[in-house]
Amino acid sequence: MSGLRAVLRIARRDAWRAKGRSALVAAMIALPVLGATGVDVVHRSGQLTAEQRADRLMGRADALVGAYDPGRTIEQAVFPADGVRTLPQRPDAAPGAEQKRATDTEPTVLLGELLPPGSTLTPARTGPVAAVRTADGLAPVDTFEADLTGGLWRGRIDLVTGRAPAAAHEAAATRAFLDATGLRIGDAVTVRGLESTPFTLTGTVEHPGDLKAVELVARPGELYRQLDEAQVAAGLAPQTPSAEQAAVRKAAWLVTLPAGASLDWSRVRELNAYGYTLASRQVAAHPPAEALERQEAVGAQDERERTLMTAATTAAMALLEVALLAGPAFAVGARRARRQLALLGAAGGRPGHVRAVVLGGGLVLGALGAALGGLLGTGLVAALRPWIEERGGSRFGHLALRPAELLAIAAVGVATALLAALLPALQAGRREVLAGLTDRDPQRRTSRRAPLLGLAAVLSGAALALYGAVAGPVAGPPVLAGLSVRTLAVLGGAVLAELGLLLFTPLLLALLGRLARHLPVGPRLALRDAARHRTRTAPAVAAVLAAVAGAVAVGVHSTGAEVQDRAAYRLEQPVGAVRLTLHGDGDAMAQLRTALPQDLPDLGERADLYEAAYVFCEGCKGLVYAVGGPRYGEDVTRPAVVGDRAALHNLLALHDPAAEAALLAGKAVVTDPSYLHEGRAVLRMQGAGQQVRELRVDAVLVERPAAQRYAPLVVSPEAVRGLGLAVEPAGALWLPSAPVGERAEQRAAATVARLAPHAEFGVERGFTPQDSTVRIALGGFAALVVLGAAVVSTALAAADARRERALLSAIGARPRTRRTVAGLQAALIALLGALLGTVSGFVPAFALLRSRAAGVLGGPAVSAADAPWATIALLALGLPLLAGVLGALRRDDPAGWRG
Repeated sequence: MSGLRAVLRIARRDAWRAKGRSALVAAMIALPVLGATGVDVVHRSGQLTAEQRADRLMGRADALVGAYDPGRTIEQAVFPADGVRTLPQRPDAAPGAEQKRATDTEPTVLLGELLPPGSTLTPARTGPVAAVRTADGLAPVDTFEADLTGGLWRGRIDLVTGRAPAAAHEAAATRAFLDATGLRIGDAVTVRGLESTPFTLTGTVEHPGDLKAVELVARPGELYRQLDEAQVAAGLAPQTPSAEQAAVRKAAWLVTLPAGASLDWSRVRELNAYGYTLASRQVAAHPPAEALERQEAVGAQDERERTLMTAATTAAMALLEVALLAGPAFAVGARRARRQLALLGAAGGRPGHVRAVVLGGGLVLGALGAALGGLLGTGLVAALRPWIEERGGSRFGHLALRPAELLAIAAVGVATALLAALLPALQAGRREVLAGLTDRDPQRRTSRRAPLLGLAAVLSGAALALYGAVAGPVAGPPVLAGLSVRTLAVLGGAVLAELGLLLFTPLLLALLGRLARHLPVGPRLALRDAARHRTRTAPAVAAVLAAVAGAVAVGVHSTGAEVQDRAAYRLEQPVGAVRLTLHGDGDAMAQLRTALPQDLPDLGERADLYEAAYVFCEGCKGLVYAVGGPRYGEDVTRPAVVGDRAALHNLLALHDPAAEAALLAGKAVVTDPSYLHEGRAVLRMQGAGQQVRELRVDAVLVERPAAQRYAPLVVSPEAVRGLGLAVEPAGALWLPSAPVGERAEQRAAATVARLAPHAEFGVERGFTPQDSTVRIALGGFAALVVLGAAVVSTALAAADARRERALLSAIGARPRTRRTVAGLQAALIALLGALLGTVSGFVPAFALLRSRAAGVLGGPAVSAADAPWATIALLALGLPLLAGVLGALRRDDPAGWRG
């Protein structure tokens, strides 16, 4: 123990003596610990306890019942959001007593019989989308009814400012609603169809689980029924809600139990037999073993495996990043202290003592950096908590600080600091005392096998990671530390590929040194010095590589996940298109054609769309469908799109004279080959007595895969009439050259509502990415780490090269030359690290994205073109530029160097 105390005392005094170098070393350790701590706090804070999940689902009620599939038997997880499935039933099987009772009984009556006597049901159905009048026109909003004066809804709907609606025709709104409409508390809100009874806004509310909801919350009985009556007056009234329609309308009820009553798992199973889900606070707090087994059965097992794979790979990359960031710091420290260590050996110290002193420095500075990183990471999350919650779209359950996890992160930081100091310690122990006293740094030849080993490691790592990503859609059993084979394959492949790239660094430095002869004096000196002192330059490159690899992996994975979600999003018309759909308002079409361009001046060409109708008796008509190829044993059919050449332009982005001529000649223009049958398109319709009739029309194929989602075929109105079918106006489509603003859309929506009350109007905004708190935390901390690593690692390398700059000054080099050399050395380190880190970051990112796509039938793949190349270019070019400028601005006093 006395020896350990002496070693730590020497390390502490050395750290205090070289405050600048010690601060840089501690910063290199603190940066990744800060990032890991911040991500852990954000992740854990976003994970809700069972009680918090229950609050966001049912407020202060005891349970939430939902009409999922009345008349069928279902199975659910503890929380229905985690998984529900309808059990298969033979087509010829007679319905059981529960199924028949669920079908024939009104939902509230049935629930009153099934729930404990005295239970109170409070409707919790999400209302329809309504249109609210704004200063510019109409804006679509979600609707909800709830009595916020009591505490029943607290936790699901929270009052933020103002007061709860208490009188007739008062309402509350979310912050997103106020932002979208431009209204404020105290203003009157007019809902389309309810113009005679405007609402007064009394308060601002929020859904803790969905901060971006654009919603109007009225008192019970003041909105839903009135909207239904307005639909009745418009001729679009829904039928009386039956059990089936209640499920379609997402009917749900909060359940408040009388004193002493309970809803256990047996009651959940009973309601499942009738097709109703039940989220019980009691079951959530104390789930029985059977509930957990059912959760495994109905939940997404492969989704959990992919989540674990992402978390494990991220953790492994973070650990490697800590080691690679700390490595150059201790290497520089050991070289700067080699004379002091040599004096220790000259005084009788053994090599073991020298190694212990270097490792002691790793322990002291590692503990300091880990503590600093943990405190800063936690404090940063606490300070940025409101911003993170707003960007992520949900509130934290609480600021979750898991002492065991935070201490584990700090301990890993200290352990990796010791590991990073191990190699410098071994080198210091082997160094001859005379070489240390004379401050000589003998150079060793680079192994010729290292690049070959690096290439093999990169290829093997990439192959291993991709194998783990596509090894199968179902998670396998855990084999090590709770991780399956595929997770370990992705994790190990990512680490192996990054380590392999490190072996290329000395070779690249040597090659750059050979190019120096063709450059001016400043760059020539910088390249030759970097190549000559590879033991100093390579660790700094490794530090930047590790930081950039983490940032690129996070960026590519986040962007790729967004690309996959965007590809899975189903567009009904091109992005930016303005769509008008008529529902029996054909007489107003002429007025709309004149009025809409006044609200939207730059609409461009108008494409009139029509509906083909099969009239098989007086007052009887049916839709006409285009027939595609077979899928799952049945023909695919879609409503036939009827329009002229403007429809080809706006709907399909097709400007083909041959296609336009074919359409004018009465032929169908087909974009999907499966809709072409021996050179003709097939139109199918159904008449009296379920009689199916098919008509064929000549067609031409214009393959446009991107347009198939909008219309597999287009046929002209004249061709439809020539087949003996009726043609009715269905609406119009515009494709403006410039995006339509939200205010302009609101003005146009108000015009459409005035002239054609039944018509629908909208602008296709396309896919809107949804940020998550963990993704935001990963991106933010990755950017912070990469900037810090670039600055600190180049500063360490510059400090280690102070002797060379002093020699330049001694031989008469101008300050400009010295600054040029320092700046170019820093830029070279950052450039090599950024380029190698970019390659390394792609391996885990693409493996995880491939795994994500493999979990979805027909899931969209991600190509290299989908990577965030602008961000990567900023890292690859901007980071070296920043490092070079900082290196050139660094000022040294050459006389301050002592030999």
